Amino acid sequence: MTECAMYNLTLSGGHPSTICVEMPKFRDSLNFLLEMLSSEYIDEYMDDFIRDFARTDEIMPEDRTLGFVVVNVGKKKMTLAFSRINQETKDLINSISSDFRSIGYEVEIDID
Repeated sequence: MTECAMYNLTLSGGHPSTICVEMPKFRDSLNFLLEMLSSEYIDEYMDDFIRDFARTDEIMPEDRTLGFVVVNVGKKKMTLAFSRINQETKDLINSISSDFRSIGYEVEIDID
């Protein structure tokens, strides 16, 4: 069984990209996302984000989505919605949200 965070990223008003990131890569993916959204070259970062973090194997019925990271670059809005995650991941989300706010993003957190 694989546990994933689903990223839904809308860049430059285009069609959103949905990416499954396995939870062991979640911390690094959030840090990369922060770097990406801080850059004036966001679109160029997207290929690297997909290459480095997107799950490439087949999704199986027993796999679980633990939550969603939804980002709309044009509106500078971000939502992190998760359930059934450990305290370390909750702390990470709460901690890094201030970094996203500091670059001008409105951040909503919904954690069960």
